[in-house]
Formats: sequence, structure tokens, C-alpha cells
Amino acid sequence: MTKRRVETAIAVWADRNLPPKLVQQQCQALEQTGALDGILLADQFTNFIPRQLWTAENTPMARVMTDPDSHPDVFVMAAYIAAAAPGLSLAISTDAVRRGPAELITTMLTLANITEGKVSFQVGGGEIKQTGPFGHPTNQGMSRMKDLFALYRMVLEAKGEPFDYSGRRWTFDHATLGAGMPHRPSLYGLGAGPTLLKHTAAWADGLAVTCPPAWESVERFATERQKLLDEVERLGRNPDDFRFAIWFPALLADSPEDLEPHLANPIIKWLSALFGRIDNMLWKDIGLPAPLGEDFVYYKQFLPYQTPDALIDQVIATVTPEHTYAGWVCGTPKQVADQIQLYIDAGADWVCPMDYLPMVLEPEAAQAAAARSIELCDLIHQRNPA
Repeated sequence: MTKRRVETAIAVWADRNLPPKLVQQQCQALEQTGALDGILLADQFTNFIPRQLWTAENTPMARVMTDPDSHPDVFVMAAYIAAAAPGLSLAISTDAVRRGPAELITTMLTLANITEGKVSFQVGGGEIKQTGPFGHPTNQGMSRMKDLFALYRMVLEAKGEPFDYSGRRWTFDHATLGAGMPHRPSLYGLGAGPTLLKHTAAWADGLAVTCPPAWESVERFATERQKLLDEVERLGRNPDDFRFAIWFPALLADSPEDLEPHLANPIIKWLSALFGRIDNMLWKDIGLPAPLGEDFVYYKQFLPYQTPDALIDQVIATVTPEHTYAGWVCGTPKQVADQIQLYIDAGADWVCPMDYLPMVLEPEAAQAAAARSIELCDLIHQRNPA
């Protein structure tokens, strides 16, 4: 148990195949439970699932959704949700590549106004599946992040006064976004690479990271957290103001026996391989083969519409239950709450269990599965009442 303020969130999948009103109603229902603080929305063009695997045999959702890639504009959806469920805080994941700094910072300030400050932006360097197919640069993520993060801080500190900035990718000349910012957003770096951590320590309000895929254990999280806080302090910033957010890919079930049959599902196997370890070479550290090959790093190489059948077959044949249990937090809500609590005790401030099991369940079971995520968040709040 910790005396810090610990926030919980659930990832919400908005899709253009579905009426937006359904997403709004889902968020209103989540708000009414009082069991969680907010939601996470992901700014994506495409999902993590190759088109060959999106079949009714693998996911009943394929009967009503022709693909998993019809994502809405997440910033529009965020405003739409905030109007209907103002009690929920919003976390939005995006990247530093696809939108210019002035445009993204303006969006951040606008949503901060709409939510009265209950919005955070978790910004990564850009996955190739979001950039390459759409004409965005695929090798400028860190330089664009540096410019964005530095400009974000300068906009806040300038308080409407024009300022100049000359960066690697962007130049501002006597620029201002105005002084109107009664509420401020929070900016998090999203990832765990060394350059990303450097930029995050210098300018961001916190770090968001995925566990166990990026930092595979609570001990690793605690070590890396302290190193980052030391760097924040070295740069003259207050480490007490710096926060840590963790995404937890999860598979929740009423019992381990209920979960076990789904571990053979090709989509679960594929996702276990793809982001069970962000860097596939890390599988060898726990004595497991790298299903995608040791040189594979998903955010640099994965393109869902250019994935060979042979690679999919290789993954399905290689992934074992041991891969899945090592790459996700798995079990009943109580069992997963026990696992997440270790990270909270080690310093996590915001936790988001992301249950993927409903994707492979029949509709009635998938709807009922939402109760497990709510129960999990409620258990976390009960253990961390501050």
C-alpha cells in the first residue's frame, strides 16, 4: 500500500465501424462505477494485427468489423467523450512525428481546457506502422521529440510572449500560441529508449512505459525509475513532481482454467510475440526463443499489411504459454492486482491494465469481461486509498 495518489485507467477502443454514441455510453458507464479514474485513448492509423489473422475463427469481432484498423481521430473522440463523461480523466497516446509542435500543443491546451486539466499526453517516437505507409519520416522520431518537448515547455513558460526556437526539425520565429491556458495538460514520454529517456528527463512531466514488455520486472522498473529521477534532479528539476505511468498488457479471466484455452488463439499468440518483449532479443534473457527473430523490433519493422504468411506461421508455431505469461499480466482480477501492486509499491503513479482477452471472446462473454477490468481497478483503489 502506498500513500501517494495512484490513478487507474482502462484503455478504450473506439472504432469507426461502431457508432460513436456507443463509445460515449461505455465511458459514461465507466464513470458511474466510481472504480477508476480515467481512460486511455490511442492515436493510431493501424492496429497490431496482420490482416491474415483478422478472421471470424480467431475473433468473433471480425463478423461485425471488417478490419481492426478503422481508428477515429482520437483527439476529436477525446472531446466527445469528455463532454459526456467529465468525471473521467483522459490519457492520450500519440507520437512526435505525425503532427507539428504548434498544432499538437494547441490541441493539448484545448483539451486541457475542456477537461479542466484532467488530460495527459503520452508521446513516443513513432511506430513505423503509423508513419511509413503514410509518407511520414521513419527515422526522425527522437529529433522531433526533442523539438516538441522543448517547445512545449517554452510555450508554457512564455505565457503568451513571442519567442524564438531553432531546433533540428523545427524553427519558431517570434512565435506565440497566446497566454490563454487556465488549465495545463501533462506531457509524458512514452517508451524506454535511452534518447527518449534523456528528452523526457529534460522537459516532460513524467514517463509512460509498458511492463513487462519494455521493463520486464518490478526490479527493473525500480532501477530505471531511480536512474531517471536522478537525471531529472541533476538537470535542476524537482523529482517529486515527476510521475510514472505504466501500461500493463493483460489477460483477465475468472480463473486460470478459464484463461488457458485462449492461449492457443493465433491472435493472442501473435500479440504475445509482437509486444511480449518490445525488443525480441530480450526473450533469450528468460531462456525462450524469439518468435519473430532476435533482430526484430516491432516499432521499427512491423507493418500489418506487409506481414508475410511465413512469418505469421513461424510465430504461431513458436509461441508457447510461457511466452504469454512472461509478456502479459495474467489471471483473475485479484491475481493481477497483486502483480500491479508490486509496481505501485516501487513507485508507479498511474496504472492502466489493458485486457485483450475480450477480443477473442464471443460477444456476450466479451461484454461481461468489462466487469473484470472494473473490479481490478477497484481493488487497486482499495489498496491505495490516498
